[in-house]
Amino acid sequence: MSDQSQPPPALKKGLGVGLGAGLLGAVALALRYGWRNTLRGIIPDAISPAVFATRVVDTSAGEIVYHTADTQTPGTPLLFLHGVFPGASSFEWSKIYPRFAENWRVLVPDIIGFGESQRPNPAATAEEQVRSLAEFLDSTAPRQPVVIVASGLTANIALLFASRHPEKTIKLILWMPDVALGKANPSRGWHQLGWFPRMARLVYRYQLCTESFLRAWLLRSGFTTDVPALEESLSVITSTAQQYGSEYAFLAQSSKNYWRSLRTGLRDLSSPVSILLAIGSDKDSSAAINDLRPLLKRFSIVDVAAKGHLAPLAEPETIMIAIEQELLTPLAEAT
Repeated sequence: MSDQSQPPPALKKGLGVGLGAGLLGAVALALRYGWRNTLRGIIPDAISPAVFATRVVDTSAGEIVYHTADTQTPGTPLLFLHGVFPGASSFEWSKIYPRFAENWRVLVPDIIGFGESQRPNPAATAEEQVRSLAEFLDSTAPRQPVVIVASGLTANIALLFASRHPEKTIKLILWMPDVALGKANPSRGWHQLGWFPRMARLVYRYQLCTESFLRAWLLRSGFTTDVPALEESLSVITSTAQQYGSEYAFLAQSSKNYWRSLRTGLRDLSSPVSILLAIGSDKDSSAAINDLRPLLKRFSIVDVAAKGHLAPLAEPETIMIAIEQELLTPLAEAT
């Protein structure tokens, strides 16, 4: 277990950049064009590796689109859950999960409201997300407990799932979790959008889902201009962010109100938890983890030599190695 240093706040600024400067521009565009729908293109096939099948499961919260290997591996299910950001989808893990398909039964859904899954309005609540995941697993891996890999704000959904369904959860591996407990702000800046819901939709539509904004954000979230995957990632994330209804779940989960009952909802966290942090993670990461620490029975905190939240796309080899090590490492009782 390692202590976290206090790094420069570049990551935090990167995630919240543009909300102030772009607000007037978004309003001006809205006044000019009204509520015209965002231009929507086809989501590129690169959202998942070609060797993986795309399938659909119907749940009480809506249809979940997911990816899995064409040839089913009889091993333990390994569930990858993407984070919450404009254009979020299972694509976040697309450079990672193919490595595990030989020994694990890999399941990679777009959670309700994101990617190619159903995008209801109003957005699914946290409890509805947990219930839909349970129904999804009952359909895809009946009577089999799973290992869950989750990132960002979706780590909270994974924690709630483990609390509600300890019999279904073997272990949680959380990459750069935005734990929405205590005084730590969820979503690292996005949460400010929740103050004015109608205005938030304008900002999303005319700023946050644009290619120019997302390019700048990617470059502050783990990518550099010389990373080969930059253009492909930008294409997938932009097209996903511009799909009809893509703002509903993003804006809901970026709101503090969405997570208001999280602490009381975490009744039992008996499953072991591995928390993976990029070296130089900002102080909000440490504060959130300190809030979570008393609720965990078995956990570890691991520094990973990667930069930014989107390292699974920008530096997949580093993240793959970290996950592999955590899958093999038993966790001691927390003290």
